[in-house]
Amino acid sequence: MAETNLGRFSAAERLNSMAVDVISVTLTTDPETIADNRLIARSIEIPNAVAVNGGTAIIQSMVLFNWDDSVESPAMEIIVADSSTQLGGDEGSELNVADGNTYPSLQGSFTVSNWSTLATDTESNEMATKTNIGLAVKAASDSKSIFLHVVNRSGGNYTPSATTDLKVKIGIVKD
Repeated sequence: MAETNLGRFSAAERLNSMAVDVISVTLTTDPETIADNRLIARSIEIPNAVAVNGGTAIIQSMVLFNWDDSVESPAMEIIVADSSTQLGGDEGSELNVADGNTYPSLQGSFTVSNWSTLATDTESNEMATKTNIGLAVKAASDSKSIFLHVVNRSGGNYTPSATTDLKVKIGIVKD
């Protein structure tokens, strides 16, 4: 039987005490052609993603914005890690997770691909939403941050026109 008294709180009290937050950051990239299965952005810090150093949270939703008027918005895999460990040499480079020390920092991944145009013309900004993610994450013992790496999973090239065209809002439930 599962324990229903978590510390001095019941399961319902514990759930009701969790804080919901929306954190916005820029997915900094390079304005260059990024091939399929290459890094679009790497080691993007999500500050205060958890309530205490080494704490946990649940990523519940993510909204991606592409402010690039080219309307070239690929399927993107979001890889979550507990440290700024690099998964490649630079934006546009191949994924490189050969180092066995990197694996323990990885928390999970999910793909976002349902882009929709935010204006009536065909060359405008876009938004994509991923809900009900439910990915449990844990920060490093000396940090309240988690880190995102973004990979092009479109099957084709992606060419952002500026370094700051991709934005993200992360809906997170903090323990």
